[in-house]
Parts: sequence; C-alpha cells; structure tokens
Amino acid sequence: MDKRDDSVRTFNAWQIICFGLLTTPLAMGGLAMAMYLPTYYAVDMGLGLGLVGAIFVFGRLLDIITDPLIGHWSDETRSRFGPRKPWMMAGVFGFSLSAYLFLSPPDAIGPAYLVLASGLYFLFYTILDVPYSSIGLEVSPHVHERSLLAGSKAVFQVVGAILAAALPFIMGYSIGEALNVIAFAIIALCFIGLALFLSSVPTPVRIISSPRLTTVEALKAVLADRRYRYLLGSFLIVQTANSLVAGLMVLYVVHIVQAAELVGLFLGILLLSSAAFLPFWIYLSKRYSKKTSWMAASLLCSIALAIVPVVGPGDVKGAIIVSIIVGSCFGADATMPTSMLADIVYEKEREGNNRLGGLYLAVKNSVSKLSFIVPMGLAFPVLGYIGFEKTGATGPNAALTFFFFYSALPILLRLAALYVLKIGPDFVVEQKQDSVFA
Repeated sequence: MDKRDDSVRTFNAWQIICFGLLTTPLAMGGLAMAMYLPTYYAVDMGLGLGLVGAIFVFGRLLDIITDPLIGHWSDETRSRFGPRKPWMMAGVFGFSLSAYLFLSPPDAIGPAYLVLASGLYFLFYTILDVPYSSIGLEVSPHVHERSLLAGSKAVFQVVGAILAAALPFIMGYSIGEALNVIAFAIIALCFIGLALFLSSVPTPVRIISSPRLTTVEALKAVLADRRYRYLLGSFLIVQTANSLVAGLMVLYVVHIVQAAELVGLFLGILLLSSAAFLPFWIYLSKRYSKKTSWMAASLLCSIALAIVPVVGPGDVKGAIIVSIIVGSCFGADATMPTSMLADIVYEKEREGNNRLGGLYLAVKNSVSKLSFIVPMGLAFPVLGYIGFEKTGATGPNAALTFFFFYSALPILLRLAALYVLKIGPDFVVEQKQDSVFA
C-alpha cells in the first residue's frame, strides 16, 4: 500500500481544478487535428489525402525529436519565475497563434501553408504541454495527491475532446465553420487556463547549483533509472494496444456492429467512461498501489476485448457495454503511469541537484506518439490490402483479420505489459514529510 501523510497535502479542490484546466484547449486542438483537419485540408482545401497524410505523419515524427529537446531545455532553465513558467507563457501565445493559423486557414492555400501552420502548431503544442505537464510531476510531495493531479488533467482532456467533437453537431456548423469556432475557443481557454494556473497553483521553488547537463548526459541519467525503463516499456506496450482499438473503432462500429449512424455515440461513450471511472482507479491506487490499479485495468480491458468477437451485427447494447469497460480502462492508462512517473521524478529530485522531470515526461510523450503509428503502419495497410473498408466483414478471412487487430493483438499486448509490470521493480514510494514549497 502507498504510504501517505495527509499533513503534507498542498492542494485544495479549486487548485486541482485550476491545475488541470489548461489541458482542455490542448485536448481540443488534438481532437480537431485527429478528426477534422486531415479530411478538411485534403478534401475541402483540395490538397489530397496522400500529401496531407505525409505532412501529418512527418509532424508526429518531428515531435519525437522536439519533445525530449524541449523537456531538457525546460529542465535546465533557471529564472526567477522557475524553470517551467517562462516556457508555458511563451507556449500559450505561440500555441494560440498557431492553432488559429492551423484551424482557420485562408480560402486559397497551398502545401507550403500547411507545412508552416502544422509545423508551428506541433512545435508550440510541445512548448506549452511538456513544461506544463512536467510541473505535475514535481509539484506535490504527497503520493496520492499526484494521482489526483494526473486525474484532473485526464478529466479536462476528456472535456476538451468532447467539446471539440460535439461543436459541429450542436451548432449545426460545417466543418470549416466549426474549426473556426474551435480555434477561438482554444485561444480563450488558453489564456483563462494560464491565468488561473499562475494565480492559484502552488509551484515548487528549488535552487539548482550543479553544473548543467548536456542533452545526451541528461538522457543517459534518465534511462539509467531501472524503474523508469520498466514503466516506459509497459506504457509503450499498453499505448500500442490502445492505439489499435481507438484507431479501428470507427471500422468496428460501421462494419461489425453495422451502426454507422452511431459512430459519434460510441466515441462519446469511450471518452465519458474514461473520465467517469477515474475515481475508482484512483481509489484502488490509494487502497493498494498505483501499479496494482493499472494492472487491474489492463486485465479488465483484456477480458472486455475477448468478448468483442461474439458481439455481432446489430448488437448495439453489447457493443456499448464493451466500449464502456474499455473506455474506463483508458482512464487508468492515462492516470496511473503519469502518477507513477511523478513518484519517480519526485524521489530522484530529492536525491540530487539536477532537475530531470521535463525530460522524463518528454521521453514518455515521444513513446506515446510513436505507438500511434502502429495502426497506420500495420493494421491499416493489411486491412486495406484485403479491401475491408469496401467489403467489411463479408470478404474471405476479413472478419478474422479485423478481430486479430482489434481484439487479439491488443489482448496479447496488454498481457505482455502485465508481465513486464509483474517482473519489474516495486514502484511504491515512501511518503516524505518535507515540502518543496516556499
């Protein structure tokens, strides 16, 4: 069981809300980029699917490089405002501008505009997100409170995704009009979120006197941590499994359940259940341990995915039940690894003078982004080769192939993650009595 002492609690409910709110505009931008922008630029703006897809994939791959760099640079920043706030303030201004350029393009554009707008968007997203999220790893000396902070970000991520997904339907806008509204909503929430964060969230004051580390030296120090390597490996495996399920969900609803008109409903169920069940996983982590909570979620998700092949055409209720269970486990996947990482970072920073939280988080982010290439690089080409998007589950071996990618492979991956966690080191962190706050 995680040992804790309520006397060192540093956040009240309002501060936890103010900490998580800034995740909402980031999530709105992420959802818009995933759902609307590829088709909008390819079809409505006439740039073509191949070109737009290549530009977007290049941006994701570029993130894998820029995330660790910005994480390390924010670790090494030494200012009277602390290491993270200068990056966050620059990130809010840059992200707001780039989100407007990316989501509200002029009527006539060429490929160069998309390259520039998307490049600025990906860059400033990282400049805002990595330092901001790094604070969540460092800011609390209380073991359970770190789960509450991670949970706050997860809840506001769902709020942002639902807002971005629902706007076109609620307001009856075209995609172009909806993207324009989303852009202004992102800008407003960025500045509101930043103002509430700066005014309400206590942040650590820690003087660094040790020599600066190069990026390579810092990366070696981070990867030398055995617990972090096991956590990172488990996270990569689970995220790969989740990316297959999330990436193929539309095909599942359309061709297996045969309820194309309910795609939006299933997306909403997945998002809402991930937030609704967070208190349960946080309670379980407090009662037993964060590792136990995450392992229980992986096992439950595997059981739910094993039911998928018996949910036939028209079985909307069965598919909804499976989606609720899977979505609830996504909440644990978002919260527990982040909270476990916060324990590692807090403990490591107590032992030495170097600040490494930004790089710890950035490498984890890079792994997460890398995992989402799997559906595009593996499942989609195979399903496209057998013509699944045209024939659905009626073609020869089509259903078997789809269920392998949507059910069997994610189950195998989650069981592999369970094994890695089981043989890995103990992640339980002793509660400390001191405080890092001035």
